[in-house]
Amino acid sequence: MSLSRQQLTLIGIFALFFGPLLLVMLMRSSWWQYQPSGMKNQGYLVQPPVRLSLQKTREIEGKWLILYLLDQPCGSSCVDSATALRQVHRATGRRSENLAIALLDPAQTGTEARSKLESIYPNFNFFEDSTHSATVTLESIIATLPPEAADARTFILDPNLNVILAYDSNSDPTDIHKDLKRLLKWSDQEGN
Repeated sequence: MSLSRQQLTLIGIFALFFGPLLLVMLMRSSWWQYQPSGMKNQGYLVQPPVRLSLQKTREIEGKWLILYLLDQPCGSSCVDSATALRQVHRATGRRSENLAIALLDPAQTGTEARSKLESIYPNFNFFEDSTHSATVTLESIIATLPPEAADARTFILDPNLNVILAYDSNSDPTDIHKDLKRLLKWSDQEGN
C-alpha cells in the first residue's frame, strides 16, 4: 500500500502545523527537564543585582560601565589594573562607544595619582566617594560573594548602574573582555 502524492502533501502540511505545537507542549511538560550545564560568565554573578548610587554624567549615561575601586594609595598594582582596563576598553572595538570605564576614589587619592591615571588613559571617568556610600555598597556586595572573591576590585554595571558582575584581583582582563563582549552583543540584540 503506497501513499499517493496528495496524501503525502496532506501529511506534510499536518506535520508542519502540528509538529512545532507538539514540540512546545513536550518542552513545557514534566518529561522535558532542560537545565543549562553552567554559567558562561567569567566573573562572579551578583544576585540580585544591586544599584550603585553614582552621579550619572553625560559620559556614562546609557552605557555599560567597568568600575574599578581604587586602592589607597594607588600604587603600582593599582596603576597596572587601570592600564589593563584601558586595554579591555580598547579591545571592545566598535562597541566601545557603549562602554565607559569609571574609577571610584573613596579617599580622593590626590591630583598626582589622578593625573598619572589620566595620562594612562584620558577616557577614565573619576568618581569621588567622599560619603563612602558607593564603597559601602560594594563592600556589602563582596560579602555575599564566595570567599575567593573577597578582594574584588573590578565590577561591571549595566546602563542603569546595577552591579551585575564582580572580579577578584587575580582575574585575567581577558575574562572581563569575554563577559563584556557577550553583554554588549546581547544588549545590541535587545536594542534592535
